[in-house]
Amino acid sequence: MDEKELMSGTSEQSQLLEALIKNQIEAKDNLIDMLHKELSYYKQDAADRFVNQLMKAVIKVRKDMSRILSSDNWGDMTADELRREYQYCFDDISDLLEQQNVDPFHSEPGDDFDASIHQARVEITDDISLDKKIKESISEGYKKGNSVLVYERVIAYRYDAK
Repeated sequence: MDEKELMSGTSEQSQLLEALIKNQIEAKDNLIDMLHKELSYYKQDAADRFVNQLMKAVIKVRKDMSRILSSDNWGDMTADELRREYQYCFDDISDLLEQQNVDPFHSEPGDDFDASIHQARVEITDDISLDKKIKESISEGYKKGNSVLVYERVIAYRYDAK
């Protein structure tokens, strides 16, 4: 076998090997695309199931409220009866939040202000020891795991020497 035939055979082998590698890369890319589409489908399906579950729970609370509003004795209900029904609705919503691992939280006066969980209305103070301390919680916040869904609204002190 002379040098020309050896080079020709090596060149053909290289071309075949290159075509094989390109086909394998294309097959891998197609498989990745298919898996990505399938994963997106399952993620969307899980999100839809979650939303449906949430909406069913909200619908139940709404039905209970509607039942009371349309009852014959709605206009004659005592304040205690209204409070009891209101408490039932509050409990149902609290249960729903708990089922979804959503936790309310609030701060106490004197706690440190934390911008990652608090939304503050500022009150100026001349007492440096109160700087960035919470004066009062206005409304609770809500977390799901480590994510803040709703920031707690607080009044926080800010030191100003004047």
